[in-house]
Amino acid sequence: MASTNFVLYHGLASTCSKKVRITLYEKGLSFESRLMNLQKFDQHQPEYLELNPSGVVPTLVDDGNPITESSIIMEYIDDCFPDAVPLTPTDPALRAKMRLWLKFSENVGFDAIFLPTWAVLSVKTAKSLDAEALNEVISRIPTAERRDRWKKIANEGFAESEFEEAITKMINCLDKLEEGLSSGPWLAGEQLSLADLANIPYVERIHTLHPEMFEEATYPNLMDWEKRMRARPSFDKAFNFTDDPRVGEMAKL
Repeated sequence: MASTNFVLYHGLASTCSKKVRITLYEKGLSFESRLMNLQKFDQHQPEYLELNPSGVVPTLVDDGNPITESSIIMEYIDDCFPDAVPLTPTDPALRAKMRLWLKFSENVGFDAIFLPTWAVLSVKTAKSLDAEALNEVISRIPTAERRDRWKKIANEGFAESEFEEAITKMINCLDKLEEGLSSGPWLAGEQLSLADLANIPYVERIHTLHPEMFEEATYPNLMDWEKRMRARPSFDKAFNFTDDPRVGEMAKL
């Protein structure tokens, strides 16, 4: 592996963290792992909020400079080491296409898996805390949106209609990816790019939550792409991450 000064703060089950880990492994780059226990709210500790005021993972620190937002981190990594397995197309049109797929991963992919992931991981955590402990945890969350979300989870949980809406979003995500893969083997042309690495965590999560959705007749291109992505050494290293002594403490989805 090529040596870097990268320090990665990340979560084991976090899809956004997986986007960054698979990029690092695909490019053969070393990094110092700072695995965070999201169920114990490491991401809301003051020292982490100094790096990432939003209190979310991942954060990449390079020579003391924190880089946040998973898709931005992916491009940063590729920009820093452009010759180590290039993952950005040289053609401007394909580069623009790649960036649209990065936005797709953030807006469509993340939105599709957000609620069912929270239902599996966060509801259990919220229910395990008494009222005083939960209020203390919520008070440290830096954004009002997330504070309100935790209060809702603790008090109400999720309605059946919200789960039904999530199913629709997951199907829409898979449909769009199937369409995008109909013109070639990869999402942004004839070569693997950041577009593929950014979206595989959401496909893998949907597959884990709802394997019945994956029918060869419905998604032939997507399923072929997923199979090829899973066969890459970077996939196993990123998704079955073990290179940190804290792995045993973390929840896996």
